[in-house]
Amino acid sequence: MVRMKDVAERAGVSVATVSNVITGKRNVSPKVQKAVLNAIDEMDYHVNMIARGLKTQRTNTIGVILPDVTKLFFNDVLKGIMNAASAEGYSISIHSSNYDFEEEKRLISTLRGMHVDGIILDSCVDYNHLHEWAEEIVHMLPSSIPVVSLENVLDEESISSVIIDCRYWSSQITQHLIDQGCKKIFYISGPASLVHEHERLLGYKHALENNGLQISDDLITYHDFLSGSAYEVVRQALSSGLEFDAIQASNDQAAIGAIKALKEANIKIPEEVAVIGFDDVFPSSLVTPAVTTIHVPRCDMGYQSVMECIRKINDETSAPRRIVLKCKTILRNSSVSSLETSWDLDNW
Repeated sequence: MVRMKDVAERAGVSVATVSNVITGKRNVSPKVQKAVLNAIDEMDYHVNMIARGLKTQRTNTIGVILPDVTKLFFNDVLKGIMNAASAEGYSISIHSSNYDFEEEKRLISTLRGMHVDGIILDSCVDYNHLHEWAEEIVHMLPSSIPVVSLENVLDEESISSVIIDCRYWSSQITQHLIDQGCKKIFYISGPASLVHEHERLLGYKHALENNGLQISDDLITYHDFLSGSAYEVVRQALSSGLEFDAIQASNDQAAIGAIKALKEANIKIPEEVAVIGFDDVFPSSLVTPAVTTIHVPRCDMGYQSVMECIRKINDETSAPRRIVLKCKTILRNSSVSSLETSWDLDNW
């Protein structure tokens, strides 16, 4: 096994100098730093760096598990995570569960084996099993590895969370449609098992009930977050003769797919059918008509998750917290024809 002493001999410096290069505690000249880094690469010393982390009980690494890192929603989440981690001197190990719960379990075990200092988890667990999954996570990990849950409250007694109030904001945007005179709102949900999708659907139903409007199962459908799926759902609804005067999609991609289907059927938006989304990802301002939506502070969500994780790393006895971020309604032409909206060219 390669030791720090071996690296020092290869680079022609002291062991203390190698340590300073690795930790950054003291400055060394560019020439010496290059010699040490070359020796580390040549001798594959990263294995010993992990061993060093085991000795100090810190690797300055936070593991991140997201359902699908390729989704537009998570671009800004990752930006916030990376910004916070960089500012605090942490590295990030990013993984995707691909909405596979068994893969999510495996990744948590993998991150434990990597001796990360903490884990940020956006779980795809079925909302009926939140508490059981939280208990299992606690048993899988030592208390020195805190978990911060994104988007979901897994268990307030053991796991911190950074969320938005999906039920409230979904209800708010449904109310906007009702205020525009809509009475038959076709709801396109994401996967029914996910916590935030369940909460958004409850918000929609709550607004209908508050306004004395009937909740119809015929006007509720589910998809996989993809624009193409929502496009097909709306096409099929139109061909079946389903009557509706608005479409509420649980994310912007679905709203954009719905708009395409409506435009192909020569249905005027929003005069005949209004359309709204959720999340405010950048394409929602670029399509015609631009999509009314709920702006989710995704970058701040990522940033706050890292800061909460580090807080727990530094004080593992501190109580978990629920951090609820504020959203805002973004009104555009897909629900209000008189509005003038502009492209969002700053966030992509």
